[in-house]
Amino acid sequence: MKILTSRLMSILTMFVLAVQGATSAYAADILVLSPAAVQGPVRALAEQFERDTGHHLIFDYTTAGGVDAKLKAGGQFDIVMNSRSRLDALAAAGLVAPTPASDLGLVKIGVAMRKGGTRPDLSSVAAFRHSLEMAQSISYGDPAKGPTSGIHAAKMIEKLGLTDALKARTTLVTDGLEMMALITKGQVELGITQVSEINNIQPEALVGLVPEELQLNTIYSVTAGRAAVTAPAQEFIDLLLSPAGRDKFRKAGFQ
Repeated sequence: MKILTSRLMSILTMFVLAVQGATSAYAADILVLSPAAVQGPVRALAEQFERDTGHHLIFDYTTAGGVDAKLKAGGQFDIVMNSRSRLDALAAAGLVAPTPASDLGLVKIGVAMRKGGTRPDLSSVAAFRHSLEMAQSISYGDPAKGPTSGIHAAKMIEKLGLTDALKARTTLVTDGLEMMALITKGQVELGITQVSEINNIQPEALVGLVPEELQLNTIYSVTAGRAAVTAPAQEFIDLLLSPAGRDKFRKAGFQ
């Protein structure tokens, strides 16, 4: 009986090791190209996905314009996220899968304030303009680096006729996450970026949305980066689009 039990244990051990080896053999590296605006909810879902599947997600976070530039330079990725309009253009150019992208959610432009700063009035365009004029310092993404929020912020400030007046008090950064680092350190008083980037770093810094007349609604979407999507990549896309994924995006400020 002892010999039989020992043999059974050996067989069970070998079976477990074989299963573990098979699982390991099918573990995949999944390359993901994405703008920073979706980083918060995507990162949380990625941790769950890696635990559940054993696959490994390798992220390249950049700006919306940076996503375009990397693909146009020949970059190859399994999954690509960007604004819907940019993904449609990339698909037309043959740089991502030709199948329609799936929407993750819509995000708006918000205003962040450092602790102890003067709260801006966002009740009207005129009030917001005055708040910007009175701000000690502001920050937003450098339009030359391609961030959606930075490009819009520059156009908005130009529309308000404040480009020259604010130039000396403006710090341009790579994206909204870098801007939020300045806010949390108290180095700038007001920051303009997408709500999801504010919530990703310090939700309590969010004052509110810019007035509707100055607002930008950006729909972010996801697609396969290659014509033939791999099964592991599709698994992660499915998680992003699942009810659990939708909930993560909603909590991050997406609509």
